Amino acid sequence: MVLGLHNMVESVGQYWQNHISADGDLSLLALDGILLIPVVFAVFFYPMAMLIIIASVLLLMLAGYEVVHFSRTHHAHWFWHR
Repeated sequence: MVLGLHNMVESVGQYWQNHISADGDLSLLALDGILLIPVVFAVFFYPMAMLIIIASVLLLMLAGYEVVHFSRTHHAHWFWHR
């Protein structure tokens, strides 16, 4: 049986409430582990597509960082006061 997105999110939420304590720092690590498993499986089945997706996400993150760094170091007040 194929589960829909709503059912998958619901089951992850139930797993989170039943098995993971939100009191400790390990709760964030557990959530990262739950979200990382589908990515690892996708890498095995679609390696080139995932390589392209991961590379594009990293490039977008780097570009965003550079834009913020450039705007903070060069005081881009001329851009905001047009």
